[in-house]
Amino acid sequence: MKVKFWGVRGSIPSPVRGFAIREKMKRILTLASPSDILDESSVERFLRSLPFSLTQTYGGNTTCLEIRSKSNDLMIIDAGTGLRDLGNRMMADEFGDGKGECHFLFTHSHWDHIQGFPFFVPAYIEGNTFHIHAVSDHFENRMRYQHDFEHFPVAFEGLQAKKIFHQHQPDETWQLHGINISTHSMRHPGGSWSYRLEEDGKVLIFGSDAEFRADEMENLEASLDYFRGADILIFDTQYTFEEQLQKIDWGHSSASIATDIAMKAGVKKLVLFHHDPSYTDEKLDEVYMRAIRYKEMMDIEGESNLEIHIAYEGLELMV
Repeated sequence: MKVKFWGVRGSIPSPVRGFAIREKMKRILTLASPSDILDESSVERFLRSLPFSLTQTYGGNTTCLEIRSKSNDLMIIDAGTGLRDLGNRMMADEFGDGKGECHFLFTHSHWDHIQGFPFFVPAYIEGNTFHIHAVSDHFENRMRYQHDFEHFPVAFEGLQAKKIFHQHQPDETWQLHGINISTHSMRHPGGSWSYRLEEDGKVLIFGSDAEFRADEMENLEASLDYFRGADILIFDTQYTFEEQLQKIDWGHSSASIATDIAMKAGVKKLVLFHHDPSYTDEKLDEVYMRAIRYKEMMDIEGESNLEIHIAYEGLELMV
């Protein structure tokens, strides 16, 4: 399997604004020395030495992930605003000709996980087929409600592609393109579902929009069994540990709690995800570095092989 991130923010889109770009440029120029700009190779070397937040951006789109099976079959997790760019890219292949077919896996129907669907161009092309999978009940009604004329000018029927809804049960396991899929209920206002995808013994888990609390870390057997041995765990880290203590029942976790869970469950790679819309790129650099330092502090004996990554738009990982 391969996963590509098209939207990594939580709650609401947060595009980079002009003044932020100017501040990045100012900071880069301040750090540069004459030897860093002698020629193109020295400039490239200098740019590679800078932190991610200065030369790039984590991105401002809400949740959307592209999953590819070993046979290149397409699955999409959630339909935040990142889906618009993914859809535009899909128009260059069979979806542009009305001959495409793919499967959506929806975690829940909060705005930041469905708001990109009305702007998903392949859904307007007759002949395309989209299978929509969800554990949340009445999911077709939820999607249709977003297209009510009070919310959006195009009715759901205006999306001329074929849309097939699949209602799954909480304890159900099913297979899709040779991938075994199971789910796990997550604590989140209104409910949310994690997806565990297993192909040829490799496991990818998407576990965003999930609140795990520090005072419950010794009583997580069911969740740990579900996460255990994952090759990649994409996890909700919207808040810092201090912020999470102030936002009980808001439905999100922190990087330190995600790291604790990943270490306890023997996860190989943890991906910090669902970034707070108020966090700047510099703040996310800090979140990432704090998570790495926390892991080193907790792994006193050096026994954990956990790798920690942070999600950004365009990141691709092989499972």
